[in-house]
Amino acid sequence: MDLTKLNAELAKRDLDAVVAVSPENVLYATGAYIITQKLVRDRIAAAIFPRNGEPTFLVCGIEESLARAESWIQDIRTYVEFQENPVRMLADILRAKGCRGRRVGIEKRFLCAEDFEVLVAADRDTAFVDCREVFEALRPYKEPLEVACLRKGARATRKAVEAAFLVSKPGDTERQIANRILRNLFELGADEMTFMVLGTGKRSSIVHPIPADIPTEPGHIVRQDVGTLFKGYHADMAWVAAVGKPTPHQAAVYRKMMKAHKAVISNMKPGTRFCDLYNQCKEIYLSEGLRFFLPHIGHSLGVELHEAPMITPGNDAPLRENLVMNVEHIHADPDGSAYQLEDLVLVTAAGPEVLTGADFSDEIPVIE
Repeated sequence: MDLTKLNAELAKRDLDAVVAVSPENVLYATGAYIITQKLVRDRIAAAIFPRNGEPTFLVCGIEESLARAESWIQDIRTYVEFQENPVRMLADILRAKGCRGRRVGIEKRFLCAEDFEVLVAADRDTAFVDCREVFEALRPYKEPLEVACLRKGARATRKAVEAAFLVSKPGDTERQIANRILRNLFELGADEMTFMVLGTGKRSSIVHPIPADIPTEPGHIVRQDVGTLFKGYHADMAWVAAVGKPTPHQAAVYRKMMKAHKAVISNMKPGTRFCDLYNQCKEIYLSEGLRFFLPHIGHSLGVELHEAPMITPGNDAPLRENLVMNVEHIHADPDGSAYQLEDLVLVTAAGPEVLTGADFSDEIPVIE
């Protein structure tokens, strides 16, 4: 995280300090990925940033070694689980940093009501306000290390799916194909799976089908969407394949969708509006005879799976350099088959970089 940009956001919003407490923003702000913070709700971690001052990182004592190994923050404080209250310690740290009676931003979407009441009771003179907009203003525009992590995850996902489709055969079950994808992903460096969606035939039109012991059959469309974490950053990619030789209709649908995909991505340059990308996709779909029903065609990606901004018809903001976006769109056929394309794109001054490394062939992948 860029401290100069953070301090500018704090000044803009008249905040004297900001406190990150969600696992996502703690990772973003400190560089430390504390998995138990996600798994054990009471194991609070907090990153405290006074405006133009030195930050402090408060963690459970059992996570001190990880925090010191991964975080750039020098002032790391610890609490003893079940003996010390981390929220009261947070209040003490804020007072010591001169924040009493000031405006302090905190993540009200994450900190539970009970903990927030403890914090307010510990310092009733301080105005604790939500800081969601602070992080939403910073996180979409990635730093080089973030881009490198996202690129690694995106390319690994593309390779994992391609390799799984290549060795799969008609008759293999949804679960077998999904397991091949996941094995490939872990071999390519994924740390955790966040979701696996895969359906064949009419199940491909279920938005989020869990892979089942259902065999694929010639003539089916297999649609998959998989998410994993690489060092706490999300990878997310969707793709489809025809089982056996594609029908002329299946091949045509894929080509039409790829036409929209390539057109939208080629237009992802600084200054282009999000709503223009949405409308471009919609116009191509309709002109090609495809059904269009999507509320959005993409989202930012990073320490959260869906981050602002979104590619929606109502978002008239312009794209900016270093923005990372997942472009995704779906077509549902009357026969019950659904097709989906999703790729990760970095917006640069020189044009879009497709982080998934896709070659964008017009030919639908085949499981044969």
